[in-house]
Amino acid sequence: MNIAICDDETVFIRHLHRKISEMKIPDCHIHEFTSGRDLLNNTVAGKFEIIILDVEMPEMNGLSVAEIIRRTDKNVIISFLTNYAEFAVQGYAVDAFRYILKTQPDYILKQQLESIFEECRQRFKTYSFSNRNMSFTFNLDDIICFEVHGRIVTLSTKKGAIEYYGDFSAICEELIPYNFAVTNKGILINLEHIHKILKNDVHMTSGLVIPMGRGYKDELIDRYTNYKTRR
Repeated sequence: MNIAICDDETVFIRHLHRKISEMKIPDCHIHEFTSGRDLLNNTVAGKFEIIILDVEMPEMNGLSVAEIIRRTDKNVIISFLTNYAEFAVQGYAVDAFRYILKTQPDYILKQQLESIFEECRQRFKTYSFSNRNMSFTFNLDDIICFEVHGRIVTLSTKKGAIEYYGDFSAICEELIPYNFAVTNKGILINLEHIHKILKNDVHMTSGLVIPMGRGYKDELIDRYTNYKTRR
């Protein structure tokens, strides 16, 4: 995981660098920049998974830098540092994931960083399958749900559905840690794509209506509520 921190205050760069290092994230590389121009000169699409940008910098502020980055990189997670909460509204234009207030306590900073890293794991994690007849890889963000009948798996994605032979328990073991949840026997859904939860079913953003078993409802609602709260 490659992380860029860009802030004209070197004291805060060091503080944030230290807090991230304390989290002991495997294979994490932190790159420091003291100006927006410096960051842009050292950035190409796909180089960083996460960019943490100070909003208020001389010459070129963080919002302007983010606009330029977004022209070529739609996937990088951009979070802003600021002293003032009112800047948050402007971040919607560049799809900012999180605003971090510099004045907040360290325990809240840690919670926010954890949510950023969780989003990173979800956004850049892929699900792959391969046998003699079929091979595919999808980003988790593109997956809507899995429906398994016997050994036949129907995988619904943003681009359509495919069928293959697979093991439901193995799919669950791999994906439940990444914001997926079981709604019924043989059905696993992506919490990110839930549109609404009704009494007996779940409506997905794709238009799919997924049946929800009575024994799965409470856990699903708890997991979905926690997911939305973290975001």
